[in-house]
Amino acid sequence: MDRRRREKDNHSLEFIDEICKLYGDVYNDWEEDSKPGGADWSPGKKAMHESLAAFQKRLAKQGIDLSTAKIRKILITGGCWITETSRVIRKRYEELGSVKKVAEDLMVSEALVKMYLPYERTVYDLEEKTGNAKRIQRWRDKAGRRRG
Repeated sequence: MDRRRREKDNHSLEFIDEICKLYGDVYNDWEEDSKPGGADWSPGKKAMHESLAAFQKRLAKQGIDLSTAKIRKILITGGCWITETSRVIRKRYEELGSVKKVAEDLMVSEALVKMYLPYERTVYDLEEKTGNAKRIQRWRDKAGRRRG
């Protein structure tokens, strides 16, 4: 089999699936806050889902070091984290087709819009690199040897 074809396997999808499995259940604020006005939750009452910070600590114990923002984006991509913010941003993105337009429409930063949209291509900085990432690294290594 051609090496390039083998390297096209998408490790991102495997990683997203693994993180979602580790997280467990899907968090959907409509279900958790199911009573009118979210009346089944109040300050001081433990939420039914695991917080991102608690999940981050659990992952760190397993040797997976990710920020809560990256965890949220991975869970959103895997369909395991659904909130009012993610629903609104995704709907407006589908309607407007541009991060910039969504940010302007909702009067938020483009960074916030990107944070609540799923990954489109790949999860960055994984241990197992994509074929393209490996080719780029080989090119950078060669360029560095020529300069040095």
